[in-house]
Amino acid sequence: MPVTRSLDEALDLARDRIESSLAQVTRENIFPHAAPSATGVWEGSRGGMWSSGFWAGLLWQRAALSGADGAVALATDWTMRLAPLLERRTQDTGFVFSASAIPGWEVGRVTACRDLALRAADRLAALYNPAAGVIAVGSEAEIAPGMDDATIEGLVSLSLLWWGWRMTGEERFREVAVSHAERTAAWHVAEDGRVIQSVHFDLATGEMRQRETHQGSGTDGCWSRGQAWAIYGFAAAYRALGEERYGQIADRAATYFVQRTGADLVPFYCFDDPAQPNVPRDSSAAAIASAGLLLLAEASQDPVCRQRSKDRAEAILAALAAEYLTPLGETDHRPGGMLVHGCYDQRAGRHSDHELIWGDYYLLEALRARRRLAAPVPLPGGEPQPEGDRLPL
Repeated sequence: MPVTRSLDEALDLARDRIESSLAQVTRENIFPHAAPSATGVWEGSRGGMWSSGFWAGLLWQRAALSGADGAVALATDWTMRLAPLLERRTQDTGFVFSASAIPGWEVGRVTACRDLALRAADRLAALYNPAAGVIAVGSEAEIAPGMDDATIEGLVSLSLLWWGWRMTGEERFREVAVSHAERTAAWHVAEDGRVIQSVHFDLATGEMRQRETHQGSGTDGCWSRGQAWAIYGFAAAYRALGEERYGQIADRAATYFVQRTGADLVPFYCFDDPAQPNVPRDSSAAAIASAGLLLLAEASQDPVCRQRSKDRAEAILAALAAEYLTPLGETDHRPGGMLVHGCYDQRAGRHSDHELIWGDYYLLEALRARRRLAAPVPLPGGEPQPEGDRLPL
């Protein structure tokens, strides 16, 4: 049965989960990656992996929210432990250091984090293939490595380059990011907003050779987390550049996501798996989508798109808070604030019913963004702006 709780209560639970996670991962000296939905006991890596920046990012969100003594030092320590991952030739550099090193500067004003983020931006830009106009997945990526492949995840990694451009004014960061975003729009996004995860290209000519999915069903199933990455990535490009068409692409991808997800608002791991409903849902996809929608709502100059994006995000967050965030009843003794029923990689049989660290990260990001947007906007006379009518999803 769904539980009744407000989104502010959900935010408090998400913060509680950082504390219970911190106790375990400090004791075991691991970066958390996935925890079984049934237990909440984290599995992870001591050296870090593609998802490890999200743990440091949660600690930066903790520092921003609490201002507690030692919070910045703790987040800095976990962030700097990720520095060896710079040596890996992978687009995951964007995931790792966008979530960790960038907030280390933006929240903590830690110079070492700023320098780490700029080094990471250099490493990511070095994966650019000028013939194809994209950043390659990379030869050391943890899923489907290759220098002739571009995936939708790479779009989200561009956050590192948007930030690097803003920090340094170096046009090379902007040029690589714009080229990759343009090619992603052309190669990965259909007219109806549907997203395909992967595109292979000819290394010499840059011409597209094949579209496929690595983590959806079949050869070209629409992977729901990939759809969510597209919402987030194009919303971030819109925020960085102010170019309306990126916002329109994000909105189109969001419409497809909402329509294919249905009334539950938390999607199956793949929209096209014929075994539905007997396949896992992915709560992390819903969390990413809600965070992307709120990015879009904050950036949009179109009041209709802004309200629609906010309404969609709040509806998804309400579904997560009611049915996917522990405790789910009086007899639920799991750690509070677990975002359960995430699916990492159903095809590979990895973590198909788990709490996922990036799900936790994007859930907290979305809940914080929703709180910002919910704050009344003063009118010129000093009175709060009344909330507008809600629009259809």
